[in-house]
Formats: sequence, structure tokens, C-alpha cells
Amino acid sequence: MHRRAFSILALCCALALVAWAAPIDGQWVAKMEMRAGKKKGGGTTTVELTFNLKSDGDRLTGTVSGGAGRRAPTQTIENGKIEGDRFSFTTVQRNKKGDRKFVWEGAVQGDELKGTRAAEGRRRGIDFTAKRQP
Repeated sequence: MHRRAFSILALCCALALVAWAAPIDGQWVAKMEMRAGKKKGGGTTTVELTFNLKSDGDRLTGTVSGGAGRRAPTQTIENGKIEGDRFSFTTVQRNKKGDRKFVWEGAVQGDELKGTRAAEGRRRGIDFTAKRQP
């Protein structure tokens, strides 16, 4: 009797952990308003990004793809962390001028991710809202 009760309790705990960790897993699409380059006349432009995210306990892995330019790159998530509904990670954008590291931070709010992306060392970032894809 005690073994069965323990097994049921262990199963319930395991299911609770899976349910708690799963909210960020999946594909998300974000739109960000970014400054257009000088060649494009300044102003702003809308950029679409796709996040493919996977949690493993308090670790976050995956990719961010899309962005501006003809060949929008796919960037691998580095140093991904999850604390409750909060998440953070970094990506590295590689180009001819050198590598630029970006810090992403935010929170899961139902079927949305709300957060900011900032170049490493900068105080201000660009806000983004991503919606979960079915």
C-alpha cells in the first residue's frame, strides 16, 4: 500500500515538474521595431524573428532566426536560464565587422513572451513581444 501511494506521489511530482517547465517550450514569433540603417533612410523597420525554445530544468536552449538583411541568420542560444516565469539568454551575431553579443531577457505571460534585446554592455534595449505558434 505504501509503495503504491509513493509511486502515485512520485508520478504527480514528475508531472507537475513537466507542466511547470513546459510553458516556454515551442516556437514563438516576434516582431521588433528597429532603427533602419542610413542606407534605408533612417526611421524604423519591422523585423520578424522566430524563437525555437526548449527547457531542461532551469536551462534554456534553442535558436533565434530571422531579422534584417537578405540572409537573415539563425543564431544559437547561449547561457540560457529560466527562473520561474523569467528567462534570459545571449546570442552572437557574426558579420564582416566582427561579433556582436546580444542579451535577451523577459518573462512568459501566457501565450506571449515579453522582453528586451540589448547589445552587450548597453543599458537600453529593444522591446519585443512574441506569440506562441500552434
